[in-house]
Amino acid sequence: MNQSSRFRFTSQWKSQAWQLSLLCGAACMVPLAGCGGSDHGGDAPVTVQPTTQRPTDSESSAKGGLTGKIKFKAGQGDTEFSVKPQDDGAKLVDSDEQEIARFNLSDSKLKVKDADDTVLGYVIASPGKYKIKNSAQDVELWQLQRQDDGDWKLEDGQEKLIYKIKKREYGFEIEDAAEKSMFKVKLKDGKTSLRDASEQTVFYTKDEIATVAVACLGLEAVDSLPLRTALMTMLIIHDGR
Repeated sequence: MNQSSRFRFTSQWKSQAWQLSLLCGAACMVPLAGCGGSDHGGDAPVTVQPTTQRPTDSESSAKGGLTGKIKFKAGQGDTEFSVKPQDDGAKLVDSDEQEIARFNLSDSKLKVKDADDTVLGYVIASPGKYKIKNSAQDVELWQLQRQDDGDWKLEDGQEKLIYKIKKREYGFEIEDAAEKSMFKVKLKDGKTSLRDASEQTVFYTKDEIATVAVACLGLEAVDSLPLRTALMTMLIIHDGR
């Protein structure tokens, strides 16, 4: 191909390419036709829906399942105590809203203090396991641990079995090491109740709560209501897991 022929071929190719680009541009300027047009046709406007982002774990509430006040009543219906969420954790109050104990949450650790600001102990959470330690954090007093079958067990600081918390159709049953029934936790008609061996209601709540958390109130070997309630609170925070 001589220089003159090469020049004509190049000019023709550029001219065709330029015409093609004009056609594509014109097509894309037609509203909603091709180039991302709507399947509904016509001149209907295209509405872009905003994307709703789910909060990350770090953005979620640090208090997990503890989203509101949880009130416990005795069997006859009188208020006994309540757990109230706070900016730094929660507090335990009596029927007159007087503070019994305060629970300060820091990551996976709950510091338990009485109304006089004396440290009573700590509840430390890890996946499926909750430990109660003394005020100096150098002695493990109790350990509540979830089993593979959904049951739980409470051991003392020497790993001696104290209670079994067995999963039942109605909720949970608390047995001692000899498998004697001590308490039952039942969820029925929106009410979660702790019942003794004779089926008498000890405490109940109509607030939403993880059923196994209520079982903590029946762990009488932990002979401190603030510590039992702190353990319960930690399970509520972790949605009973």
